[in-house]
Amino acid sequence: MGSIIKNNTIVISNPISDEVIDKIDVTSHEQIHEIVQRSKKYNQWSSLSINERCKKIKIFRKEIVKNKDEILKVIIKETGKKEFDAFIELFTVLEHCREITKIAKKSLRNKSRSTGLLKNKKAYVQYEPLGIAGIISPWNFPLATPLTATIDALLAGNNVILKPSEHTPLTSMLMKDLWDSSVRYNDAWNVVYGAAQAGEIIVSSKYIDVISFTGSTKVGKEIAKKCSEVLKPVILELGGKDPMIVLEDANFDRAIKSAIFGGLYNAGQACISVEEIYIESTIFKKFSDCIKEKVLNMSAGENDSDDIGAIITKENYKKINIHLDEVPSDNKISGTISGKGMFIAPTIVTNVSDNAKITNEETFGPVISLKSFKNEDDLIEKIHKTGYGLAGSIFGKNKNRIRRIVSRIKTGNMSINDVFTHYGITSLPFGGEGNSGLGRLHGKEGLRSFSRIKSIVENKYTFFDEPWWFNRKKSIENLLNKAISFYKW
Repeated sequence: MGSIIKNNTIVISNPISDEVIDKIDVTSHEQIHEIVQRSKKYNQWSSLSINERCKKIKIFRKEIVKNKDEILKVIIKETGKKEFDAFIELFTVLEHCREITKIAKKSLRNKSRSTGLLKNKKAYVQYEPLGIAGIISPWNFPLATPLTATIDALLAGNNVILKPSEHTPLTSMLMKDLWDSSVRYNDAWNVVYGAAQAGEIIVSSKYIDVISFTGSTKVGKEIAKKCSEVLKPVILELGGKDPMIVLEDANFDRAIKSAIFGGLYNAGQACISVEEIYIESTIFKKFSDCIKEKVLNMSAGENDSDDIGAIITKENYKKINIHLDEVPSDNKISGTISGKGMFIAPTIVTNVSDNAKITNEETFGPVISLKSFKNEDDLIEKIHKTGYGLAGSIFGKNKNRIRRIVSRIKTGNMSINDVFTHYGITSLPFGGEGNSGLGRLHGKEGLRSFSRIKSIVENKYTFFDEPWWFNRKKSIENLLNKAISFYKW
């Protein structure tokens, strides 16, 4: 059932068996304040060169590999994920650690810039740590989401204070232990535990210089408002209602397989899950009949033979069922559930009301809505209705048509004849538009989101005054006036 907090203790339960797997203390207000103060004074990490930081992340990556079995065991226990889902999460983290260090060595070094006509000047951009990065992460990917953001912030030279979800704190606790035992820059990265109150303390602290939050749009807007009061930089990776578009010339088999994986991976508990499939009207019946038949033969449960795992939190389990209860039984078709626990069968819904919650809100479960579209204008209008803009995908063969449609969709990430892969490509920035957030993680853009970007100009020669200073000669003004003619070419 996720976790509950009793007497300042987080009680973590397995979502399948409801068995208590651990108890940990909530980090008190005083303890968080002490951690922030200690982090503020700690400069051993920020004083390392970018090459040295990259070497430390490599040591950490090797430690993760060495302890992969224990890490997978903890993830599965506190989330109820299928084993392979947990493995993909671990694989994504290891790939990120490997690639982002290469990117950091290039993108965080000083970059020279042109000075135009001012040849007596030297100009460059310097990337500096902001100070302390506060990272608040969700429960659906307890390893990948907090750790990739933490690695980005650390490589940029910041100290990090992470608050993982109270529902899945054990993975972050284990990773912190591995960091301390292998890298040993203990105060470069601290972890605090608790519910919303702990997050509020981090967001409100005047000593924390940047906030990275992954979670709901509602909470993200509250954080943005709080940070705006002091103009604190904020990176918000929020909800999604991610569309998949199937054009009439799409590779049918690949589109079907992508739709099923994109909508049902991790039991649909991913911000980039395929929640809505827009199918060109000419192939709608063929596509819907095929995907329904396949989903009918899928199951949710704890057995190895089951396709998807548990819903991780009780709140999300309730929300998904509320969304499904609004849909008439004739408009939904489901696979099966085996065993007890918080399982929801893989489900396809069609002909849903425009006013239904499942149409206008993020469902965050193993539910895929099928919709047809007649033309491109109709398609774009339907996609933009919710205001979300995190990710999307499109399947077809006509490249010109695909590019035209992609250019009209307001979203941070798009896949062509593919789903999900963009998150695993470390060089690509990841983030959304509109109700899906602002700012970017990953890639050089993500590293620089955690950096102070400072422009620096150096004067090369000191034996003559600048021509625009006071007390300049009239001849200098005449020369500058003549130089204007240069710009007509």
